[in-house]
Amino acid sequence: MSIFTGTRELRRLRELVGILLRYGFDDMVKWLGMEGRADLFERWFNRELPAEIRRQPPEVRARLALEEMGPTFVKFGQILATRVDLLSPEWIAQLEELQDQTKALPFSQLKPQIESSLGLRLEECFREVDDLPVGTASMAQVHRAVTLSGEEVVLKVRKPGIEAKIEADLRLMRKIAEIAEAQSPEMRRYQPVEIMQEFERSLTRELDFSVEARNADRMRENLRELDFIKVPKIYWQWTSEDLNVQEFIRGIPSKKIDEIDATGGDRKQIARRGARAIWKMMLEDGFFHADPHPGNFIILPGNRIAMLDFGMVGRLTPTRRDQLIRLIRCVLMQESENATMVLVEWAGGRYVNREALNAEVSSLLERFDGVPIGELDVTALLNDVASILRNHAVRLPSDITLLVKACVTLEGFGRLIDPDFQLMEEAAPLLKRTLVNRYSPKMLAKSFRVRALDAVDRLYNPATPMFGAAANGMPMAPAMDSGELEKLVNRLEKASHRQSRAILLASLFIVSGLITQIPSGPHLLGLHVLGVLSLMGCTVYWSWMLINIWWTERGHRS
Repeated sequence: MSIFTGTRELRRLRELVGILLRYGFDDMVKWLGMEGRADLFERWFNRELPAEIRRQPPEVRARLALEEMGPTFVKFGQILATRVDLLSPEWIAQLEELQDQTKALPFSQLKPQIESSLGLRLEECFREVDDLPVGTASMAQVHRAVTLSGEEVVLKVRKPGIEAKIEADLRLMRKIAEIAEAQSPEMRRYQPVEIMQEFERSLTRELDFSVEARNADRMRENLRELDFIKVPKIYWQWTSEDLNVQEFIRGIPSKKIDEIDATGGDRKQIARRGARAIWKMMLEDGFFHADPHPGNFIILPGNRIAMLDFGMVGRLTPTRRDQLIRLIRCVLMQESENATMVLVEWAGGRYVNREALNAEVSSLLERFDGVPIGELDVTALLNDVASILRNHAVRLPSDITLLVKACVTLEGFGRLIDPDFQLMEEAAPLLKRTLVNRYSPKMLAKSFRVRALDAVDRLYNPATPMFGAAANGMPMAPAMDSGELEKLVNRLEKASHRQSRAILLASLFIVSGLITQIPSGPHLLGLHVLGVLSLMGCTVYWSWMLINIWWTERGHRS
């Protein structure tokens, strides 16, 4: 018996199945347990597509089918276009071309909803509102307006009734995902239910325009030091869940290269500045624009850039950014084992054949051997990583897939503005600074202290496995008695103190050497006396430390 019991669900399902059949996806009917009704659906939907369309490859037909299915499925396809770990480049390229096939609604249909969101009549807030939209999509329309104080703004209005339609489609898609995962071993490896959950969360955030407004405010704050980047101001007194009122920005759309040239714009500088801003978001802020395509950039006088549309953003936790830095270091240093460990962490506890994975990673790293950091093709690297994990039936973390998607889109934007654009040129200085900071004495000392405390916590709680142990089949260490535990804790504390003293001593040696070069004051053999005395004191302290370490180790051996 079909699990689609509601009349509306069955009607919508019939419509969707008919579209699938028309575009040649007969096998999907079997996943729904409706293979016995295929002939009936064929009779209901006997309209044939032109032969040239039916001869198209499946990824092209899938794009056309999704566009015909409506806004929810178009959005789903656009999200799938970020999943380089699940789909081949041919499918990604087609899904990236998905467009909302929708007509603009008359402004008269939007006006009651706008006034309901404002809590006031339109005339009480705005001097004028353009009836014709400056932009339209499946979920929203954008209209230019002028406030009573004369400021130009845009009203991004959620279309009436769209939320109920999307929620109905989501319920249906959720059931289809459950059926596909239960009945198709091939689909099960892609975890459609989990993908569907991620899609629901993403679409729910996109439906709430106040979320996009908060994203814009956060982005503006993060980028305030870059005076060549502008993020539209949000008018919070009028912004709500279904209405986003923001500053209207006049400029040249980045796609119009001729106009940029005509106004004397420096396209190379514009491309570099855009890349610099995105890399700062990714590597420093951990909060980045996940859809940096040309339509979301406006070029302003002075080679400045305005960024628009923050409905799709990516977030990278400090742990994830650390993993990315480790992966890049492993590529530069040809450390295949450590690079494999990063990918195992990205597997999220799913079983991975470590030996086979390491062999593929080693082959991958060889292709980047000797490449300077400024010439490293990070997009190709992450795409290759996604391909390797796809071979092992492992999905990339969703935040990493968004980063890959953003890199690919940003590279396309940069090449449109400047054909000689190199994505990593602006990232190289930031990566070098990040790598230096990551391995500075201060960070190493902090890391050692954290690891020591983690080790102590695990020793006090022996039943708790080490991170990743259960996932990778690593045996857990046996519990220690209290005497052994106390000795180990003391040794860890002494080691931490010793490391801190060593860092302090190294700093004193450097300072003492600088003091010896002071030109004024008493000198001995051409060196300032105070510096010489300081160096002698450091040498004595260093000798005492070596003797102390030797004596301690001798006592442990005996």
